[in-house]
Amino acid sequence: MFIGSYRHQVDAKGRVAVPAQLRKGMPPGSVVAIGAEGRLVIRPPDEWSAMEQRFRLTADTPAEERRYLRALYASAREVDLDAQGRLLLGDEHRRWAGIADRAVFVGLGNVVEVVGEEAWDRENAELDPAAFTALGDRVGTTSSAGAGPAQRPQA
Repeated sequence: MFIGSYRHQVDAKGRVAVPAQLRKGMPPGSVVAIGAEGRLVIRPPDEWSAMEQRFRLTADTPAEERRYLRALYASAREVDLDAQGRLLLGDEHRRWAGIADRAVFVGLGNVVEVVGEEAWDRENAELDPAAFTALGDRVGTTSSAGAGPAQRPQA
């Protein structure tokens, strides 16, 4: 399970240390690709495979889904850490996620998001206890204690 947020310096070559707390849960074959809201998403192989199963390109695939798949797969790179546990983020990935000098790694349970520090700070500046509670109420947490998401009915 990936949890926590971690800030790391990006060097001149675009390398950034993947936090040890996240790296230990990241098996070989993990994939980094663009994600929603200007994020990069690192998925372990099982999560990448599950996503591949949801989005299968067929003759009947709608044009919008094909466009999404092209962008996603074109941006995907296998996570290849060097001996110091650093990940090389290419120019396209850094631009997508607004990463300049520092990156923030955020564990989201089954995946890790990576975003530029300025974007992370800007988004979280608005999040105080009242805003967090209201957000939790809108997305359906089960209690004010933050016990987790409510069970949703199966379709």
